[in-house]
Amino acid sequence: MRAKSKGFSDVLYLDSVNKRYLEEASSCNLFIVKDGVISTPGTNGTILPGITRKSIMELAQNICYQVSERLVSIDDLREADEVFCTGTAVVVSPVSSIKAFSSITYQGHRYRYRIGEETVSKKLYTALTSIQMRLVEDKNGWTVKID
Repeated sequence: MRAKSKGFSDVLYLDSVNKRYLEEASSCNLFIVKDGVISTPGTNGTILPGITRKSIMELAQNICYQVSERLVSIDDLREADEVFCTGTAVVVSPVSSIKAFSSITYQGHRYRYRIGEETVSKKLYTALTSIQMRLVEDKNGWTVKID
């Protein structure tokens, strides 16, 4: 509520121990892209292993991106080329900027990321929705015909 009152559209949660590793946003999983490598926090107990997250990871690997499940730090986020979220409601949503307001180290800084047609997130969004709309063959066996 505090973030919404300050004009933010969402919040990112950090781990409760070190308070420097990303976990997820309030309603979706988080990915960063740096030098063509896609990274996302691992699902080791505190992060929802979302089905859209899993689908995007598989699609990314299918189209030859390196995908890494690992600890993603605030520094990784700060240095990312691109950031996007995945989830049932948001599908694949690019993040244009993040402004830190509660972190002592990064308070008040705004970090901007690539968005647009030539981004990894757009390519993955198109790949996923093309399967969902049956515009391309589902090579993963995700869609089922219902009579």
